[in-house]
Amino acid sequence: MTQSGGFGGSGFDPVKQAEQLQQIFFGLSNAANAFRLDPANFNALTSDQQQRLKNQALALTLRAEQCTADTLAAILAGITPHLQAIKQTTTDAKNALAGLKDVVKGLAIVDAAVALAASIMTGDIGSIGTGVETLADAIGPAK
Repeated sequence: MTQSGGFGGSGFDPVKQAEQLQQIFFGLSNAANAFRLDPANFNALTSDQQQRLKNQALALTLRAEQCTADTLAAILAGITPHLQAIKQTTTDAKNALAGLKDVVKGLAIVDAAVALAASIMTGDIGSIGTGVETLADAIGPAK
């Protein structure tokens, strides 16, 4: 993946595509439910038709959730080179916070952890290494 999250400059970004599909299918699910529950339609639908629309809306929700899983899979594939450093640094951060009495340092650790999490969850591969370093710097040397 490139720093922008795409592959080889092709412009295709699987994370963004999966996110867009997720939004599309959740939107369709909501629209199907709204159609079913609209008073003008509700009374005109037979109970079998209502159940069918309800089941189909659920199916669309499940497809959206699959897109969420696909997004996470694409992100995980992209962060594989950083995974060990992420695990170690976030464990160190958790341990550092456990007994920390320095509010300023605690805030710096939490802020850095949130920034790292954001880089990971948005698939911003280019900033993950920097995020790990920033978190490690916030933690400081082991005592």
